Amino acid sequence: MAKSVIWKRKAALQVLEIQNYLSDHFSHREVNRFIDKLYQQLDTLRQYPEIGQRTRFKTIRRLRINRIVSLFYRISGANILIVFVWNNKQESKRNPYL
Repeated sequence: MAKSVIWKRKAALQVLEIQNYLSDHFSHREVNRFIDKLYQQLDTLRQYPEIGQRTRFKTIRRLRINRIVSLFYRISGANILIVFVWNNKQESKRNPYL
């Protein structure tokens, strides 16, 4: 059975920041490509919640959306909680989950 995806406020805002950045610097087509890939990966995650790479935290997993963006999430019963969205080009020491 597929799990429900729940976004923490911070993670949702991080996705909006990425979307706004893409809108300002790239074409509408690139923005749509990112959003489509995000939803494809979320659909896969709902079906296979343990697909993400384990992190140094026992309950947090990482799922790459593309080569630039990763989601960090926690499986909690029938839900998947998206806790953090990360631009992989940033310094890893700024990411609390790496």
